[in-house]
Amino acid sequence: MPGRGLNLLSLDGGGIRGLSSLQILKRILEGVARDRNLEEAPKPCEFFDMIGGTSTGGLIAIMLGRMEMTIDECIKAYVDISDKVFRKTHVLGLEIFSGNVRGKFDSKALEEAVKLYLSKKSLSTDCLLHNVGPGACKVFVCATSGSTRQTVALTSYPTRRTNSDRLKYTKVWQAARATSAASSFFDAITVQLGSYSEVYTDGGTGANNPINVLWHEAEEAFLESQEKLKDNVDCLISIGTGHPAIAPFGTTLKEVAKSVVVISTETENTAKDFRRNRTEDLVKSARYFRFNVEHGLEAIGLERADRKDDIVNITNLYLESDATHELMQNCIDRLVEHEGVSQFN
Repeated sequence: MPGRGLNLLSLDGGGIRGLSSLQILKRILEGVARDRNLEEAPKPCEFFDMIGGTSTGGLIAIMLGRMEMTIDECIKAYVDISDKVFRKTHVLGLEIFSGNVRGKFDSKALEEAVKLYLSKKSLSTDCLLHNVGPGACKVFVCATSGSTRQTVALTSYPTRRTNSDRLKYTKVWQAARATSAASSFFDAITVQLGSYSEVYTDGGTGANNPINVLWHEAEEAFLESQEKLKDNVDCLISIGTGHPAIAPFGTTLKEVAKSVVVISTETENTAKDFRRNRTEDLVKSARYFRFNVEHGLEAIGLERADRKDDIVNITNLYLESDATHELMQNCIDRLVEHEGVSQFN
């Protein structure tokens, strides 16, 4: 008897508001555990065939998929890392020099925090993002190449189009730094790829909602060229970090104001375009689900680690609404009805 189809998870970027994404995912997994009579929620890495994210969504993807954390472990680690990384060192969290705004967070603290949690999971602090384990959850993070200014996917797996040097040399902590740099809130990073190097830098808008990258990566990683992904997906979940705005940061004061509109617009437009162009069959057959807090998080800036309680409480209010509860139960039902080992392992 063939196994189930693909379960795919996409995670938006959003600084500390990634905690909202984790609370939503926790509620989904707890619902699965309840309906399957499990003592605890399943590990995301055992439930999803591929997890991808951008910026802090990418960091979460790494922790859940590559470090193989439980959802509770990931929430605890995310809060700890946020407290260490999203620290204000200047008035209003901004350093203004020659008209420029350096709203950069502590890149070194992020690197050290990722290495700490690698050690806690009994992994080498310099382990590769590439994961050769049998049946391992496939993980990617979106980054921006400094040379081409294009979004690239740093992956834990090979595909027909994989840059073999990225796969061979990119370490987990470097991938975390690279995807974080894509949001302009962390410094660029240079990664040595054998005889040459690649710089990952600020992506401007980029793929803050990585759903289209997830679709492409799943096609490349799981299917033969003639197969259609929509015929092989059991459940596709996309989780945001709050609608509509992300509090401003940028390089100049003018760009600071502009970044609010650009990032929030790109993220939601991507979700709308994807639903319209890619998912008609998936929506009709209840296989595509988008969760994103609609009101309450827009005033919470990326760096506001001091507002964790507000983020959790606002997210819980969203989850308890009738519309979200119904959507969530449909998602849980889909996952439970189609449980089992993936035919793509």
